[in-house]
Amino acid sequence: MELYQTESHYILLDNEFSLWCNRQTGSLEPKRGSDLCSAWNPVCMGLCYGIIGKIKLHPDSSWALLLIKQRSLVGELAEKHKIFQINRIALLPLNTADPVELDLEFCKTHHFGIKKSEQITRPELLQKPLLKTWHTIKSAAENVKPKKKEIKDKEKFERRILDELIKMFNEEESFYYSDKYDLTCSLQQQHSTQYNESLPLFKRCDQRFFWNKYLIQELIDFKCEEIDLADHWIVPIVQGYIQMARCQMDFSENVSPGDSPGDYASSSVEPLKYDIWLLSRRSRHRAGTRSKKRGLDETGACANFVETEQIIEFFPHLVSFVQVRGSIPVYWSQTGIKYRPPPRLDRGSYFPLITNYTLIDSTLVQLIYTYMRTNITLLVVFYPIQNIELDIFFSNVSSQLS
Repeated sequence: MELYQTESHYILLDNEFSLWCNRQTGSLEPKRGSDLCSAWNPVCMGLCYGIIGKIKLHPDSSWALLLIKQRSLVGELAEKHKIFQINRIALLPLNTADPVELDLEFCKTHHFGIKKSEQITRPELLQKPLLKTWHTIKSAAENVKPKKKEIKDKEKFERRILDELIKMFNEEESFYYSDKYDLTCSLQQQHSTQYNESLPLFKRCDQRFFWNKYLIQELIDFKCEEIDLADHWIVPIVQGYIQMARCQMDFSENVSPGDSPGDYASSSVEPLKYDIWLLSRRSRHRAGTRSKKRGLDETGACANFVETEQIIEFFPHLVSFVQVRGSIPVYWSQTGIKYRPPPRLDRGSYFPLITNYTLIDSTLVQLIYTYMRTNITLLVVFYPIQNIELDIFFSNVSSQLS
């Protein structure tokens, strides 16, 4: 898709759809692609591959648009659904200041023959060298006055958040998306009676793994007569790990050197090719590092919950196996940074019966409802003194399950 700049808007154009981003208010308005003709003197800034959402780093800051700048193809599931990994993002401030250098890929239509080192700018900005000199002089004069502490703190806070945000997307390589395939739901969920494939992706996806939902909420809430205008721009992004390996089963290896070709029927069978997929989806609820996020919260969300699905694809057949993991479903915590600090129950030494039922309803019953038949394994090391309360609690929970 192409990114255009006008005096009042940044405009994303993707064939029949366009997204108008107001540079003064930061609001997003989806329109038809043909509406680009009504924009005054649009200049193409380059290509991007999607929108993650928008963010405001500080209450006094302007909105900024998160764009997918670079991506790589992980593979094609069922030979038709392309799955991409996000490699780099671009942060585009929605303000009337001169646009920042995004280093986007050039558009072959509008940037034919332009070298990467050349800067794309609007005609009225050709006097930028003179303006730059003036701004340098003006800035030097302003720097004579000491900056207020509030401004310094604000700039420091923005820089810290911005660095962490860019680092999270550009260095961790843990964010994935697909334009057509629902990465948030396992094959089992997608073939259930409750799953409505006719709905847009963001309306039928598993909300637990919809990582950019908050960032794209404005478009989710957008109301207009043509519903599909906003739906086109809302693509759920998952965090986790996805990999595809192409394998081959060669039956000729089963034939001994002294065997004749007619001894085994399998010797004439062509090698079978199949794909193995590994998809790990991390929940956006109660996510955090191991030492800081433990147990449950008031909504029943389990800390560091991950769903891992293994898919074997022998087209057109797909076979799936799902495992989930999460923190112990109790209100508990661990203090300190030493190895294996003793767990501590945060809400008393013994849970009353009604609390046990609430716990089961919010976590274990939800697991069974989502994944149907489930085998539960408890990976807990019990210490004779520190964990006697945990031992009593889990014995009580086990009795409720049985």
